[in-house]
Amino acid sequence: MPLFAADTITAIIDCRQPALARHFGVAECRWWKERDEPVSDRADAQRLAWDSVAAGWQKWWPTIESGAGSVSDRMIELAEIEPGQRVLDIATGIGEPALVAARLVGPAGRVVATDISTGMLDIARKRALASGLTNVAFVEADAARLDFHEGSFDAVLWRWGPTDLSNPSNTLVAIRRMLTPGGSFATAVWQAGPDARPLARHAMSVACGMFDAPSGCAQEPTPPERSLEQELLHAGFSEVRVEAMTLTLAFASTDDCTRYLMDVSPVFAALLSDRSPGQLAEYRRRLAAALRQYVTADGSVRIPNVTLCAVGRR
Repeated sequence: MPLFAADTITAIIDCRQPALARHFGVAECRWWKERDEPVSDRADAQRLAWDSVAAGWQKWWPTIESGAGSVSDRMIELAEIEPGQRVLDIATGIGEPALVAARLVGPAGRVVATDISTGMLDIARKRALASGLTNVAFVEADAARLDFHEGSFDAVLWRWGPTDLSNPSNTLVAIRRMLTPGGSFATAVWQAGPDARPLARHAMSVACGMFDAPSGCAQEPTPPERSLEQELLHAGFSEVRVEAMTLTLAFASTDDCTRYLMDVSPVFAALLSDRSPGQLAEYRRRLAAALRQYVTADGSVRIPNVTLCAVGRR
């Protein structure tokens, strides 16, 4: 699901800042980025955060999928999903790539789509119903604590998320166990480095320069100890392949970029929702300046992002 790293979200929900506590409707917060917190606590924070922006994801879905749809298609190609198969989609958000997979496996196949957010899943169910898809089941579940039987699925999909976990190795081992022999796990993660997600990087840099955001919030995340390929191999996957893809997010204007961030990202919804009209106007002005290189002749904005698609087999 995420276009923004889950670890960034939990780091930002620091209830030493009363505005953030009020935004998420809680009286007390913690510095979740310290990963010794109980899993259930982190999961509750994630659930609150994503539920708060579910309607925004529905609103901006055409924009998101115009860029991200090609990533879903490539993941499904890498996983070699076929009619009649059983597929698991982890962190489906409001239903992708689960619904694409459901159309492909057909009535003889089955898709299970999980997400930690009830709000996201409610929208996904409505989308499936509107599309006439009856072969997909939606399950509320924490990606780090999935508990399906061994050999339950011919393919597992996860569009963005594995490297945001506190212990990706354990989760990847569990995913491999859920696959049938020869089954495929296809995933996508954001490429490391400043050019992977320019909108998020520039937007956070501007916010940190203007507001009382958590210390170090504009810093690049610490690179994982192992690359995606190494993580998959370490978990026991074979025939591992990793390839880079560029996807473009397109907006009508730089002001739309700010609206998008506030609607779909728990991070920016929390940082910007309680600002005065004057502060928001100044934020929009500074973000527009930072995004100038992506503005086209007609004033629209096209921002390239780089993701890594990978596949491994049991």
